[in-house]
Amino acid sequence: MIVVVCGQHRSGSTLTWQVAHELLTSAASVSAPSISAPSISAPLSTPREDLQMHALDPLDIRMVKVHFSSVMKKKDFPQRGARYIYTYRDPRDVAASLIRKGRYQPGHEKRGVEGVTAMIRRELRGDAFWRTRETLWIGRYEELAQDVPGLVRSLAEFLSVPVDEDSVKRISDFVSVDRQRERVADVRDFGVDPSLRITSNHITDGQEGAWRATLTSEEVAAIEVTAADWMRAHGYVCETLPRQL
Repeated sequence: MIVVVCGQHRSGSTLTWQVAHELLTSAASVSAPSISAPSISAPLSTPREDLQMHALDPLDIRMVKVHFSSVMKKKDFPQRGARYIYTYRDPRDVAASLIRKGRYQPGHEKRGVEGVTAMIRRELRGDAFWRTRETLWIGRYEELAQDVPGLVRSLAEFLSVPVDEDSVKRISDFVSVDRQRERVADVRDFGVDPSLRITSNHITDGQEGAWRATLTSEEVAAIEVTAADWMRAHGYVCETLPRQL
């Protein structure tokens, strides 16, 4: 079986990765010792036939974390034997968080109308791409970030992993913001731990609506024009466009 964590950029996919990894590792080592603990693999460096093979082996659990790119093909990601974990977020906050992470100043190629439009078009294409997966868990960043214990329970159910309240608390504490900040500091001193997927610039803000302090008015308008239909369908209010009755 393969578990593919495939959320939008900056939408909590690392959080869901860590929770899923903890759940599966615990299940493999405690309740099913004959099953190997999840191993780490990257789809763009793993032959497509290997993904298919791993997906069809129920005794071998593999985890993959990936963000959408234009080179991906649906046939690369199997339906049978695969479970997909997808997260999404207000596209304005996606763009703002990418800008803060990259420290892109005004005038950078990734800033301005063209830069943010390209970012969001990619995320929308990815959204349509991943929603074609048959066994798919979908999480909204603004909700899962505020209820981590609920996230743990929901992913445990999706992955068919038994979990008690002690385990929920342990995993929730393990992925807390304070622990993540400690890991960011550790990365600077000791390097990246691939099982945690934390980088030195992993945490930028994380707050809902932080785009207001990062994006220019032109960038906000460009994002809303590009993603208006998607935003409205997912409950996000476009502030630069007329409200629909």
